[in-house]
Amino acid sequence: MALVAMKLFTGLISGSQALVADSLYSAKDVFTSALIIVGLKASKKPLDKKHPYGHGKVEFILAGAVSIIFLLITGLIFYYAAESLLEGKHEAPHLIALWAAVFSVVVNHVMSDYTSCVSCEINSPMVMTLAKHHHSDKNSSIAVAVGIIGSHYLGLTWLDSAVAISETLHLFYLGGETFWEAFQGLMDSSAPKDTVEKIRQTALGIEGIKSVKEIQTRRIGQELWIDIVVVVDPEEKTLKAKKLTEEVEEAISNSVGHVGAVNAHFVPDGDFSAEIATAKEELAQLSRTAQK
Repeated sequence: MALVAMKLFTGLISGSQALVADSLYSAKDVFTSALIIVGLKASKKPLDKKHPYGHGKVEFILAGAVSIIFLLITGLIFYYAAESLLEGKHEAPHLIALWAAVFSVVVNHVMSDYTSCVSCEINSPMVMTLAKHHHSDKNSSIAVAVGIIGSHYLGLTWLDSAVAISETLHLFYLGGETFWEAFQGLMDSSAPKDTVEKIRQTALGIEGIKSVKEIQTRRIGQELWIDIVVVVDPEEKTLKAKKLTEEVEEAISNSVGHVGAVNAHFVPDGDFSAEIATAKEELAQLSRTAQK
């Protein structure tokens, strides 16, 4: 909030449109951080009958809401920056804007490193988004500083408005990326291919597991929920096969990070396609008999 106030006030009194646009980056981070606090508390609620998979999706809902509001505000800033550039009336901003931009670079660099570390530790999609935005904020402030230097020392008075427009275009990209990630989370997107392969290899590492028939994953907030079907020897006793699935669940939970739950099931090895086809034919015959 201090960065928002400092950059907005300095941008207005110095005449730097780029710094005013840059304040929007920090304003976005304030709203995102506030929603992270709400989202993390809601997503940590225990499972219940109405929410057997937990409350993790609240983070994706909040991230989607933030991205929509953010895109609307960015459109307004873009309109004023483009109007100023097309009018052709430009003045070099006061050099006080340069020092504000340099200070912003330092602060955003520290916050980017910190939030990146936190996002890796807790695997929160919203904190991960915030870390990306802090990194973009740093690059934005660097661009503002370059634009102010160019306006003052190279006589390119239009450069500040051009930087403001480039910032808003990048903000459009960030807002769209955040919305798409939230959409994928709400649509139960699966884990990356390398994570799925790691799950497969972990299961195959359990003695008695002949192969992996199916793996289904879904992201729910910070956690990954996994359903896996393994193949065991057809002569294996049911209790022994059940024990193997428990070992698979424990091994996957220990090897794959941020797992919410693992549900392992077993099927006996062998080709049962002929038996299945026969059963289907018998059911069809019974259905025809019933219709007659």
